[in-house]
Amino acid sequence: MTKRTYLLMLAASAALLPGCNKAERRDSPEAAQASAAADEQAIRANIARWLQLIQAKDSAAIAQFYTDNGVVMPPNEPLVTGRDAIAKFWQGMTAIPEATLTFQPVRIDFSSAGDMALDRGTYRFTGKPGGQAVAETGKYLVVWKKVGADWKVAADMFSSDQPAAGG
Repeated sequence: MTKRTYLLMLAASAALLPGCNKAERRDSPEAAQASAAADEQAIRANIARWLQLIQAKDSAAIAQFYTDNGVVMPPNEPLVTGRDAIAKFWQGMTAIPEATLTFQPVRIDFSSAGDMALDRGTYRFTGKPGGQAVAETGKYLVVWKKVGADWKVAADMFSSDQPAAGG
């Protein structure tokens, strides 16, 4: 074996070793558990910040939680797609007189690849849309997608626990 061949083999081995170590860490139960815990903490921190931005009525900042092509699926309304439309949706929500909105995850589950999460929980809304006092509880489902190092909302759907009007 020539010195050049030896050095090439050594360089190739050195380049492959870090990838092997990452695979071992990712596959170990301890590493997977630690990664899932960190990801859940990141999503919960996003939710806490989201609630602060709702109180601050900052619809543009709320829209940044969504992916570029994220969607909101409100009940009895058309699909809201993309950050600009989502910012307008949240602007309308936060402009409701005396509006308060809180939501709380009940469970957050992660895909086996660790790049998607399903957040399901409950919400409470009060306000006076159209001057009429409303107090509503319901449930929501948010699909989070890992984009780079950040968790973004790919889909956001919610529905009231109240019976349908007229039914």
